[in-house]
Amino acid sequence: MAQALIRLLGEKPLSAISITELTAAAGVSRMTYYRNYQSLDDILRSHLADIFADYRRDVDAWIDKGTYNDYKNMLHCYEYFRMHADFIRCLLQCNMGTLLLESLTQYIIDTYYKEEKGIVFYYTLQAFAGSLYNIYIAWIRNDSRESAQEMASIICDLYPHTPSLP
Repeated sequence: MAQALIRLLGEKPLSAISITELTAAAGVSRMTYYRNYQSLDDILRSHLADIFADYRRDVDAWIDKGTYNDYKNMLHCYEYFRMHADFIRCLLQCNMGTLLLESLTQYIIDTYYKEEKGIVFYYTLQAFAGSLYNIYIAWIRNDSRESAQEMASIICDLYPHTPSLP
C-alpha cells in the first residue's frame, strides 16, 4: 500500500486521496486497509518504520559499527536514503518530515549513546541528528546532485572524526 500511496502522492495531495482510490491502486480490499491502518498517515509511518528497521539490520550486521560521524556510516546513510528519496519527498510534501527527523534521532541515540558517555555526548548526538536531517533534506530538495560519496565527505568535513567523548 505504501508504494501505491507514494504514486498517488505524486499526482495529488494526501488530503485528496480517498481510501477507495488507494485500495484500488494497491490492488487490495478496503477491509485490508482498515485491518492494518487507521489513516493514510499510518501507512507513511509504518513504511518509515520499515525503512529504519531495514537500515538497522544492515548496520547491526557490521562487525565494527564505527562512530556516528565516520565516513563509512555517512556513506551508508546517504546511499541507503537516496534509495528512498521519493518516499522522503512524499513525507515533506505531506508536512510530515519531522517523522524522519524523529526516526533518525532515535536510531542515532539507540545505536551510539551509552549513559556512561555523559550528557554532553547525548546532546552532541541530538545536534548531529538534526544537522544530518537538515543536510539530507537540502540534498533531496537539490535533486541529489551530489553523489553519496560527496555528501559523506561533506558531513565528515563538518564533523571531523574525534575519539569518543569522556
